[in-house]
Amino acid sequence: MSIVSNNLKQSIIWRGFYFITLLLVNIVLSRFLKAEGAGVIFYLANLFSFGVLIFSFNLDGGFTFFSSSKLIKHHQLANLAVVWTIFFGLITYFFLPIYFSKFDEFVFTEVNKASINGLYYIVGILLFNFFTALFYSLGNFVLPNIILGVTNLLLVALIYFGIKTNSSSTNIINYYFQFITFQGVAVVIAYYLYYKILPSFQFPSCKEFKELFRYSSISLVGNFLFFFVYRLDYWFVKEFGNNIADLGNYIQSSKLSQLLLIAPQILASSIFPQLASGKNQEEIVETISRLCRIFSIIFLAIFIIVLILGKWLFPFVFGSSFSNMYLPILILLPGIFCLSSSALLSAYFSGRKQNHINLYAAAFALMVMVAFTIIFKSQYTIYVAATISSIAYFAETLFCFYHYSKKASIHWKTIFNYSINDWVWLKKLLFN
Repeated sequence: MSIVSNNLKQSIIWRGFYFITLLLVNIVLSRFLKAEGAGVIFYLANLFSFGVLIFSFNLDGGFTFFSSSKLIKHHQLANLAVVWTIFFGLITYFFLPIYFSKFDEFVFTEVNKASINGLYYIVGILLFNFFTALFYSLGNFVLPNIILGVTNLLLVALIYFGIKTNSSSTNIINYYFQFITFQGVAVVIAYYLYYKILPSFQFPSCKEFKELFRYSSISLVGNFLFFFVYRLDYWFVKEFGNNIADLGNYIQSSKLSQLLLIAPQILASSIFPQLASGKNQEEIVETISRLCRIFSIIFLAIFIIVLILGKWLFPFVFGSSFSNMYLPILILLPGIFCLSSSALLSAYFSGRKQNHINLYAAAFALMVMVAFTIIFKSQYTIYVAATISSIAYFAETLFCFYHYSKKASIHWKTIFNYSINDWVWLKKLLFN
């Protein structure tokens, strides 16, 4: 089995394990908190994710590139990640109380509680992102995902215990955010122990800093735009929607739909280091084409299953308060298929240091989303929001496909030359 295929297999198995446990956490939280409570926690997590985006400066992407290409020593990047997180954790501690007291009256918890939960989330996710990126750059997909998956199962057990002992929803929410910091710290400790690195003050040189920040800054702008493409609709639903229950239903629909991006993102995370290393370029181009064809068939099958069973299935899994998820998910699925393909194409551009294409694609999608939202503001519902998002996702992917066909020197139609050999290849990948 080639290096590319082996990395793909390891990514699918172990990151798949982690995301299955993450889905389990989502289900348990949703059933306990109902749509209204889930809407609050999902909104908070989305808000804190924006803080992660700002404070990370997209260094995790830079860590993957420079560690994979051996341009900066990975232990120097690890030390930088720890210091960086501590510094921006302090900024978070002082900034969030100001934000909640001055700018966001939507949050129903106390300002101090919400701020502390934000600190837990941002610090935990920063550590999680930085150190999983370093693990992946070294070809290690097993250890970080085992740690994250097992701790997710512990969180499920803790939530269940809280429910059985009549803990309040506020306590359950606090457990959730505290566990995110616990997970981040666990991954950091595992990294230093596994690679037998002693914490030190060895950091990248000034020249390496500049190269790292230059690379990350280009990706950062693109990630800002992608963040809004993926999540700006949450704010629109909050502002223009009917009630908090609709917000909970819509965010749950969006989150569940975007879970289908896990496999493409897993595959992209294994393709990216190979591209950055400059190896197996032709094999990677063929792999991307195969995966796009396979995704199209899988998403068609998922769409049919949701069409037939979704109206009954979602309230059964998440609780009766989530009865309005069915139609938004159906509307979002074609757009999510588009994003599954563009995730691979974005990894291709990033690995070839052509991040500007991802930036332009995200800007194009965001313009489409904002324009349609303005046009249909007076008729805005969660169904309109889903339709606009799906159109924006399609626009972004179309832009990426156009440039990919030029950069990879292939006709875009060849990507959709379906063959039974694709499934034979997938079978070998998964089971050999």
